[in-house]
Amino acid sequence: MIKFDITKEWLLLVPPELTSSQPAVSDLSRIIGLLRAQSRSPLPPPQVQDAAAPVDSQIPVIVLNAEQGAASNGFSWRFGIGRIEIFAASERGLCNGIYDFLAALGVKWPKSGGETLPPPHPDHPLEYPLKSASAYQPSVKDPAQRRRLVITRETPLKNRGALVIWAARNGIDALALPLWERQSIGRSAGKIRGNRESLMNLAKQYAMHVEAGGWDLAGLVPRRNFFFRREVFRMDEGKRIKQYNFCPTNPDTIGILKEEARRRFQYWIGAKTEIFHLWPDRGAEHTWCSCPSCRAFSREEQNRIAVNTAADILAEINPEAAISYYENTESANPADVSPRPNMFILQLLPGDEGAEKTGLFLA
Repeated sequence: MIKFDITKEWLLLVPPELTSSQPAVSDLSRIIGLLRAQSRSPLPPPQVQDAAAPVDSQIPVIVLNAEQGAASNGFSWRFGIGRIEIFAASERGLCNGIYDFLAALGVKWPKSGGETLPPPHPDHPLEYPLKSASAYQPSVKDPAQRRRLVITRETPLKNRGALVIWAARNGIDALALPLWERQSIGRSAGKIRGNRESLMNLAKQYAMHVEAGGWDLAGLVPRRNFFFRREVFRMDEGKRIKQYNFCPTNPDTIGILKEEARRRFQYWIGAKTEIFHLWPDRGAEHTWCSCPSCRAFSREEQNRIAVNTAADILAEINPEAAISYYENTESANPADVSPRPNMFILQLLPGDEGAEKTGLFLA
């Protein structure tokens, strides 16, 4: 059995330029210190040192390194008696490698919060078994396959920070924040803006991708327009309905959608966001318009018409950015309404059965 000896005076070697993985490095040192404390070892947590500084060859080291500038999440690590190496394709990958190594020691971060350490073995309390001597995870470059945590407007502000940290420790590489929050004024508005900025900074500390959106497609046709421009909203049994999505074939709807999309995208592009999510109203993803014009299109085609409009605006603002859209059926004919090149499909949404297995987590 492979065992990690906590009585060795491990030294963490980290290049100083790896600033976006410092919380993970700190967690590695802190947790080794906690394992020592619960096993009654007198040693403090391991120190962190510049990897370029000279080190005595007899000192056991944990070497951490990552490539710079890459947007990948892959990593590898291997265990040796006096040397542990964790290398990654990016700082996000390094975070994943550190937490994967700790998970191999038996450390867990349950979704309910908190941290669980492996108990010391009664026969060898100063040695903790590892599940394996090495690990390798290739980088995921397809945005549709990226593991992401989706925070909604319903997620309490006080819970969001803890959820981001939980996600970062559990190999979730992206944080999706609401494209827009509910209208607020005064102190409430400032609190929401402050929370959003703090979450973006927190995600940056763990080198997580910051994305925007979710069930936000209908928000691009604000419902405050209902009393003045009912024709842009969904028809149901001959009546215009305020609830759930809108009428995507009305030229006035398209005009409003373009204006709102441009305004919201410009804000997030300024925050260097490159992935957006535009899904229909939650719980009504298949509820679309039945006006004479829309009846010529299936519900999936109506959805594509709407998202295509937003995708055209996004392509003007940032040709490198992309939008996810939701569709779990093959009934729509791509030859009739094809998605734009800067769109990718999600066939499950956060909260759906099996979604977490695909890497989609709902806050």
